[in-house]
Amino acid sequence: ASDVYKRQPLEYLRYLVSRCASSQLGTRKTKLMVQDVKKAYFYAPATRDVYVELPPERAQPGMCAKLHKSLYGTRDAALNWAQAYSEVLEKMGFVKGKSSPCSFYHAEWGIRTVVHGDDFLSEGPGDNLRAMDAEMRKSFALKTEILGGDPGDVLSLKVLNRQITWKAGEIHWAV
Repeated sequence: ASDVYKRQPLEYLRYLVSRCASSQLGTRKTKLMVQDVKKAYFYAPATRDVYVELPPERAQPGMCAKLHKSLYGTRDAALNWAQAYSEVLEKMGFVKGKSSPCSFYHAEWGIRTVVHGDDFLSEGPGDNLRAMDAEMRKSFALKTEILGGDPGDVLSLKVLNRQITWKAGEIHWAV
């Protein structure tokens, strides 16, 4: 992948943080939500025949296993995962970005999302972020944090090795 493609999630992250910070000055205040999908590649169906050696406790002479789901370290696992999460998001009403295949927008909910590996960063109204989280939990096991000043929100979160902190309605960013 080109260097530009590798930077896109970070550039979009900056954009989402900026949108959220700017919204605090207006009437339509938004929040940031980070979702980490647990064992993401196991949600992606295998798209070709891949055979693996069985672990010692299950091994039998001359036997191997055919994967039905993607496995970390296989050639097409990341591509299969991207297809799997794209299908889930598009079924929810998100539209894939034209300039970056890892960015999505949901017009009705007012949510913008960027995906990097198994991490999703979304910006939008708090209630809509919670609705998105509930929908995504139907497909994936998630660890979710919402940055904001309301009860149940976190005041600090980490995404793409950047610390983002909420202080009295202001968003602070540290590398």
